[in-house]
Amino acid sequence: MKKLIEFIRYAAAQIAPLAAVLLFTNMLFAQGPIFTGDAGNLSNIIREALKLMAIILFCLGAVGVAWAIYNKMTGKEWGNQAFGSLLSFAFGTIVAVFWQLAQGRAVGVDTNF
Repeated sequence: MKKLIEFIRYAAAQIAPLAAVLLFTNMLFAQGPIFTGDAGNLSNIIREALKLMAIILFCLGAVGVAWAIYNKMTGKEWGNQAFGSLLSFAFGTIVAVFWQLAQGRAVGVDTNF
């Protein structure tokens, strides 16, 4: 059983780059521009996923700040939560920038979706 699990891990590690190449090559040769206003297009899925990811990251950052404050008030370790919330806010800002680019707008860093 242990050898089977090791073989599956090895096979997955070998197949993952091939799967990524096939996936991205398919997207590369798609007809027409990706970021159009067509509702049936892949662009709406990408834009909505970026928007949702940014919102979730900002919410996780707020939860992390609240958790860090609670732990600081109760005398527990609070640094990890504070650092995690800062990383969530930073990555959420990066995702928000990509969302602005996907919309075809000038990049203004804010949370106004």
